[in-house]
Amino acid sequence: MKKYDVIIVGGGASGMMCAIAAKEKNPNHNIAIIEKQDRIGRKLLSTGNGRCNLLNLNVDKSKYDGSFRKYIDLLIDKNCPVDMLDYFSSHGLSAKEETEGRVYPVSNHASSVLDVLRFNIENLGIETICGEAVSDIRKNGKFFEIKTNNNVFSAQKVVVSTGTQASSKLGGDNSGLNILKNIGIKTAPSYPALCPVKVKSNLLPSLKGLRVKGEVSLYDGKSLVDKESGEIQFTENALSGICVFNLSNKLNKVRKPVLKINLLPFTDDVYALIKRNSIVFSRQTAENMFTGILQKKLALAVLKQAKIKPSASIKSLTQSDYIRLCEILTAWSFEVSGNGGYEKAQVAGGGVLGDEIIPETMESRKIKNLYICGEALDIIGKCGGYNLYFAFASGKTVGESL
Repeated sequence: MKKYDVIIVGGGASGMMCAIAAKEKNPNHNIAIIEKQDRIGRKLLSTGNGRCNLLNLNVDKSKYDGSFRKYIDLLIDKNCPVDMLDYFSSHGLSAKEETEGRVYPVSNHASSVLDVLRFNIENLGIETICGEAVSDIRKNGKFFEIKTNNNVFSAQKVVVSTGTQASSKLGGDNSGLNILKNIGIKTAPSYPALCPVKVKSNLLPSLKGLRVKGEVSLYDGKSLVDKESGEIQFTENALSGICVFNLSNKLNKVRKPVLKINLLPFTDDVYALIKRNSIVFSRQTAENMFTGILQKKLALAVLKQAKIKPSASIKSLTQSDYIRLCEILTAWSFEVSGNGGYEKAQVAGGGVLGDEIIPETMESRKIKNLYICGEALDIIGKCGGYNLYFAFASGKTVGESL
């Protein structure tokens, strides 16, 4: 049985960062990463549409949900985004800020981020053990025994930085959380997040592939839960886009979820707008009434939702028709039937409960020398680099605590 000072279970963003920070603090420690995939950091290559949105400069508590959220300020104070950027720079990565505080590598390729982490791991002499799926972690006296499909390893300290079921095509699963539950660590149930939201509507097939700017609101019955603005994408059976992804994080807490779309959020008086067009295009049919306002496919769907025939003359429309159109344009209601599932989810909610962890060090309150970081924790951020920031910052925090 090979013995180590530290074994890190999971070679994703948080695990790699943890290993580097730990080895730099303790150069004489024998540190290894155990990864079930054939290489470390595979999932990182798919982030940010292949560009890797590695963090966001506007990070704060409001960008997160989950039971660890109440401790996020401690993490930000310890490793704020600017400090993380400096840390990346000192390790060879050049990065740039884009819109809304999002930070990407200058190369615009996620492979640059992975290579920087991988080369630093190699240079520091950190061992990577790939193709080994951890099946059990047990503490035996002062040491942990880590069992895999092929071997048994021993370590004084263990870090669990496994991912979740999200992005299952890239190897995501719940094995890490199941191991932690088996040794008495309490977790919140897992659920897909940052994913499309399935809705009930026979109009979606006609809108498939369409993208529009608007505002989406999530309701629990008649009560507003939250709202987001941005690009909305229509698919054959779901609503997608960053604004929808962000709202998907809250679906697990909503009993009667409804999404409402405002197609004209920057228009003060929608009624006046469509009445203007009804005068300008008074000789046209209803299908042409939204010329200059909506894309044709979307205009036809709005008319169909309002039960107005596209061939009807604009002059024939009644006051109740205009009121109904205004309601659809500003609050088009879609009953939610589910989410896009783990295959389409960028991350998963749930994980180790915040109160199970000492936030200053990320060490388990129950099991000494067991540390947990990254997506294994019950915290979930919005799109825009917030989840990767948490992965890197929490991993670095653990590494500096070992």
